[in-house]
Amino acid sequence: GAAIEQANTKGSIKRPLTTPILGEEDTETVSVGIDVGPTYSTDSEAAEQTEEIEVDEEVPDLLDESLTDPEPSSTGQAEQSRYPQRQRKPPTEVYRAQAARAAEPEEPQSYTEALRAPDAAQWKLAMDEEMASLHENGTWTLEQQPVGVRPIPVKWVYKVKRDALGNIERYKARLVAKGFMQKEGIDYNEVFAPVSKHATLRTLLALVAAEDLELHQLDIKTAFLNGDLEETIYMQQPEGYVEGGRNMVCHLRKSLYGLKQAPRAWNTRLKQELEGMGFSASEADPGLFTAKYKGSTIYILVYVDDILVAAKNLADVEHIKTRLTTIFDVRDLGEAEYFLGMSLDRNRQAKTLKMSQERLTTELVHKHGLKEGKTKSVPMSTSIKLVQAGEDNLLDKEHYHYSELVGSLLYLSVCTRPDISQAVGVLARHMAKPSMEHWTAAKAVLRYLAGTLDCGITFRQSNTAVAGYSDADYAGDTDTRRSTTGFVFILNGGAITWSSKLQPTVAVSTTEAEYMAAAQAVREALWLKKLLGDLGIKVGSMPIFTDSQGALKLLKHPIASIRSKHIDVIHHFARERVARKEVCFEYCSTEAMLADCFTKPLPVRKFRFCCLGMGVA
Repeated sequence: GAAIEQANTKGSIKRPLTTPILGEEDTETVSVGIDVGPTYSTDSEAAEQTEEIEVDEEVPDLLDESLTDPEPSSTGQAEQSRYPQRQRKPPTEVYRAQAARAAEPEEPQSYTEALRAPDAAQWKLAMDEEMASLHENGTWTLEQQPVGVRPIPVKWVYKVKRDALGNIERYKARLVAKGFMQKEGIDYNEVFAPVSKHATLRTLLALVAAEDLELHQLDIKTAFLNGDLEETIYMQQPEGYVEGGRNMVCHLRKSLYGLKQAPRAWNTRLKQELEGMGFSASEADPGLFTAKYKGSTIYILVYVDDILVAAKNLADVEHIKTRLTTIFDVRDLGEAEYFLGMSLDRNRQAKTLKMSQERLTTELVHKHGLKEGKTKSVPMSTSIKLVQAGEDNLLDKEHYHYSELVGSLLYLSVCTRPDISQAVGVLARHMAKPSMEHWTAAKAVLRYLAGTLDCGITFRQSNTAVAGYSDADYAGDTDTRRSTTGFVFILNGGAITWSSKLQPTVAVSTTEAEYMAAAQAVREALWLKKLLGDLGIKVGSMPIFTDSQGALKLLKHPIASIRSKHIDVIHHFARERVARKEVCFEYCSTEAMLADCFTKPLPVRKFRFCCLGMGVA
């Protein structure tokens, strides 16, 4: 890369301008969290000019070390290969990311750190509140330590809780048992506890938007303390709150955070109470409960201790909240606006509801040092073909947090950003051995997110019934030659469930790949029909669209030609479901295929068409 010359003014640097090639996948320069970003010129003579970039005071020395371009062109690589090469330095974005991490307020890792922290008074108050809740709940009784019994250690866990805007909401201290020291068969037996699926949440929100239902949110304080233990467990006293001497230990009477059986104990207790109130759990998702009350339906969605209550009448919602308040210590958060890190923005007059993760997306872009610069119009370029990295081309994981970045992108893709699912799925295939090429592709997804921070899924009132789209990209994976399955289901204008996944076996034709994708879509459709039935929405033969005439013929007719007789029987169950009229497949053109964006990178025009069709805007 070109050398960076220190500017005369403090806190700025000068460097030669490069001439970017502006195509349909690049947009204007934007700034995230600052007023003005750098300006780029398209003039070929701009290479001799310089631009001045403002740099944070904390990082100029680090930036001076980055003297190479992290993304050299192929021509530049060939030209440089004739000369001795300098050791590659991490790019500017890496140092910016390190500076962003250092600026974040640190949460104490121990009781001693909490008392020495600048905000020690707030942490002490949070611990006092936690201990008061534990004593009020009768979580344990103090007893002499029995002979031969080794009590389970405990520790304090500290967390700064923030609102949707990132402001500090409260300080939270949690007493947690070190459950990893429990022994199966002695300290615990069953541990499984269900939580609601994100697809169930989106389906409920689509119903809320279309029917203009009331939607309120509750938080159960110290939820795990309400579970009843079946095993006899002794625990050490919490640091800072020791009573009666060292030989006194806590005999647990109720469940506690950190115990392996704690989630199951809490879920069992909550389910018992809800069933006592007349609710029944969904067969499709045990985290969803429904009940009939005064001629209308009330819906409750449970994700551990976070609860959504939806009903047509506000009085019904208040009735349920009152009943729960008499049983548990409940924080009434009013109308749902921020649930599981997702913002819920409603327009009651227009009957729309948008779910998004703007705050998390902004933090992710800033964390990885891309708060300014060019954005992308698509998450992955159509010219990108990622392959496995060689042993001599692996990424330096000390400077490049590839797994951390891809993991964060995966979370966004399964919650509110189906538009990045295909790109993130490709990146996730190289988690074990990433290269600089993979890192550059991951940064491209971040640049796309930087230009679409407030994107989310919008549901609205619609007369269109639920419909699915199934597609496949034949032999798209360069390394394995396997095809990619993509499907999406739309309800009330927004995507409620989707998938972008590499097929388990190699397909020998486009028809076979599309047929295998259709089988996966049918499996999702059958689950979705069951869920919608539990929500009171009756669905007949669910329509699924495909753009493959060959797959359509295989689905509707029992053809066993030389080209299809080898297809595994597991994929033929889709044909059986079509014959039973549980689902019906219809043809749509490739131009109208919404699932196309889940199988391969698309040009801007088609990509935007898919996003609009999924309610992503």
